[in-house]
Amino acid sequence: MSKEIAGKKNGTLYLESYKQEMVKEVERERNLTLVCDRHGLGITTLQRWVKLYASSTYQPRQQLRRRSVSERAAIAREIVSGSLSIEEAQLKYTISHRFTLTKWVLEYKRDQNKLLELLPAATVLAETESLPDSESSTDLKLAELKIRALEVMLDIASKEFKVDIRKKFGAKP
Repeated sequence: MSKEIAGKKNGTLYLESYKQEMVKEVERERNLTLVCDRHGLGITTLQRWVKLYASSTYQPRQQLRRRSVSERAAIAREIVSGSLSIEEAQLKYTISHRFTLTKWVLEYKRDQNKLLELLPAATVLAETESLPDSESSTDLKLAELKIRALEVMLDIASKEFKVDIRKKFGAKP
């Protein structure tokens, strides 16, 4: 079986059966450039053939690899936080190229910096100043103890007098 047909002015005409055979090889190998190098084909030619002749099971797998912006940000957040290295993220999320992950991390960091620039400086200072110091933390603990004591008193009073003192929320019958 001949792979070429003479008669095209520029380039080469290929038999339909040869095109389909190359697409099947791409589906098996999962690597366009490898098949192109092996058979001396142009990558755009092979990409066009894949679009035309690929099986229905191959097309969805190609589309599954595309991730939404929120998924990319979540993966990048895991890497930036240190819970995953780039290599671990490649394995966990089946991402073939390290460059893809580094690009996502750079985009994530850029977006975070933009968000920080949008926040007014006064808000950032107020948040850092509002951290509890030793005096306010003791006041908070004291208030929590008072609330707990009042709840215990309500429980004891409702048991002693056999009356439900606490307000019940919800619709009345």
